[in-house]
Amino acid sequence: MIRGLYTSATGMLAAQTQSEVIGDNVVNLKTPGYKEQLASNISFPSMLIQRMGGNQATEVLEVGEMGRGVGVDRLTLSNIQGALETTSINTDLALTSPGYFVVQTPAGERYTRNGHFQRDINGMLETPDGFAVLGGNGPIGPLSSDFRVSADGTIIDKGISLDRLRVVEIQDNASQREGQSLYSSSQPVQVSNGAQVKQGAIETSNVDLSGQMVQMMSVMKAYEANQKIIQTQDEMLSKAVNEVGKI
Repeated sequence: MIRGLYTSATGMLAAQTQSEVIGDNVVNLKTPGYKEQLASNISFPSMLIQRMGGNQATEVLEVGEMGRGVGVDRLTLSNIQGALETTSINTDLALTSPGYFVVQTPAGERYTRNGHFQRDINGMLETPDGFAVLGGNGPIGPLSSDFRVSADGTIIDKGISLDRLRVVEIQDNASQREGQSLYSSSQPVQVSNGAQVKQGAIETSNVDLSGQMVQMMSVMKAYEANQKIIQTQDEMLSKAVNEVGKI
């Protein structure tokens, strides 16, 4: 019975973590370039249950395996392409191919699909947080207000090719989210030679609101089921202590 309490408790904790992930996805529904997070569960190793005492005092009878609960294994990202939204703003850039833009932060290089960029007072291309957007030659700029970006990411200003946007590919499940739309990688990244860029557009979040609501309902039902099991087990323990113990 005590084991059952722990098993149900792990189910509640896993459901709570999943609900937090879903809530985070919904909050970032309007964040450009945001990738939906997915939480996968993993079961704890089962244990073999045995019953002592058969025809002989030392005889051991195998009852079977018993699960010890579940936990959240890891968070992964959905790499489905988000819809493109045309803005007609030349500092807005969208990737129509796999990969990530590279930006320079105080903590080092980070990666993003959020192409909602801007020019600072010196004409340097940067993120709204002030992080420099990187090309093959380093920070991009200074740029005039009418610069152009070709489909392969080449920066053209006043008829001169200045640089090319640096776009990298990250191995599946090798990225960790930092903030809303920045990512770091636990493994080396590879420069993408086939990047496709569209100027005057941004990639929207790939989160499906209706799908998140369905998942939330399923998670809440799992949470409530485990909660009721704990209440039932608690009542049984109470009777075992207060009533059966008096006999």
